[in-house]
Amino acid sequence: MVAPHTEVPAPHKRALLVGAYERDNFGDELFLLVTEHYLAEAGYESVATAPFAADMTPLLDRKIDRFVDRLEDETFDLVWTVGGEAGAIGTDTAMRWSVAPEVYARFTAADAAERARIRQEVMGSTPVETPYMPRLSAFPRNVLTPTVVNSIGLGSVAKASTDRRAQVFRVLREASAISVRDPKSSAALTAGGIDHTLVPDLVHAIRNMHPRPADERGSGHVLVQVNQAQIKSIGLDRYADAIARSEALKPYPLRLFYAGLAAGHDSPEEYRRIRDRILEQDPGRDIEILEGSRRPWDLVDEIRRATLWFGASLHGRIVACAYDVPRISLARGKVDTYAETWDDAMPLKVRIDDLDAAVRSALDAAGTADSTGERLAALAEENIKRSIALASEATPSDIAARRATALEPELALVRRERDAAVKARDAARNKLSASKSDGKSVAKPARWRALASTGVGRRAVSVLRKASR
Repeated sequence: MVAPHTEVPAPHKRALLVGAYERDNFGDELFLLVTEHYLAEAGYESVATAPFAADMTPLLDRKIDRFVDRLEDETFDLVWTVGGEAGAIGTDTAMRWSVAPEVYARFTAADAAERARIRQEVMGSTPVETPYMPRLSAFPRNVLTPTVVNSIGLGSVAKASTDRRAQVFRVLREASAISVRDPKSSAALTAGGIDHTLVPDLVHAIRNMHPRPADERGSGHVLVQVNQAQIKSIGLDRYADAIARSEALKPYPLRLFYAGLAAGHDSPEEYRRIRDRILEQDPGRDIEILEGSRRPWDLVDEIRRATLWFGASLHGRIVACAYDVPRISLARGKVDTYAETWDDAMPLKVRIDDLDAAVRSALDAAGTADSTGERLAALAEENIKRSIALASEATPSDIAARRATALEPELALVRRERDAAVKARDAARNKLSASKSDGKSVAKPARWRALASTGVGRRAVSVLRKASR
């Protein structure tokens, strides 16, 4: 099914959208489609790009270009990054997820110079520090183009090295509007002195742009989704056995649902083993794997018609919430944080051994938390419209000033690290001189390991080691 047609003005501006649109992941694809919808209403034609080129015609009716190539060759009116934990992902991780396995194997086996060459080969000629958030000051044709960062996850940036944090924050300081979806990300940006808003994930807005048909009948299905990491953590047999013995689930047909088939996501082989394990214990069970369309709106429709969503996918829960479908989430860091913040009326952080009680709780709560979906959809829609307006109002002089000063706070951070390294070096030299005069040996300072977590620190450690010889 396609999204309903909406009358929009003829586009007179062009927006470059950057995200993980090069791979089969339900949430990333919805980020693209929802953003396109609201940008079209504002008169923008959208061009979808990613760090890597890919043919996504079967899922998205288009080929995805590399954003480096488009930013080098063309000028845009707006650049928009949306989605997920993109702020915390480095280029090496992005390559592991999205390039061909043989290319990634060649990359991991290469020396530094060859790695740089392979990165350029697959990502483009302009170096990229944050693969899903381009720094426009690196692209002369777009140095005065406004940027928006929407529904981004940045919680892990607080734990990153000083160098990595500086890279991410520099990109964010260049943006005209930033919104994050969880308190940890908000705290990281507040600590960095970066203006932003904390709002629900953009995908909640599908309730308004892709509404439930008035005459739609539910499927009666319970949708079950799990990724490879959770199967590894829980154990496949334990997971399947919990589903098989749940009395609360027995009246309902089970449908195993893929939220994503990209590397590291959901595994068809594991799904088959889960199905077979359940059938061994209950041969008459109505259980199937949904092997049909992978197109995003068809997946949305499956969730909207379901009786219950049970899974590990954040966007599976968000879509279920948008349409007031009862929902259960297994314990998983980013899903826990998000649901506790915005959607705590339905079971979350569920242990697999407590599944039966969680099913009963979710079904009992059906109808009592309906206002959550409506409220979060309104907040998400309001935020994207506000972000478009802020970007449209940004003047070239404002953007130039923002880009010119974006590096200053990060330089101050690096200077502090440098000063700390110099002090540690001087202290080590003084201690070394004192020990030599006393004829004693000196153990290497424990602080060296901490200093080595940054580029500046690594250089200081090299100096310290030479001084101690």
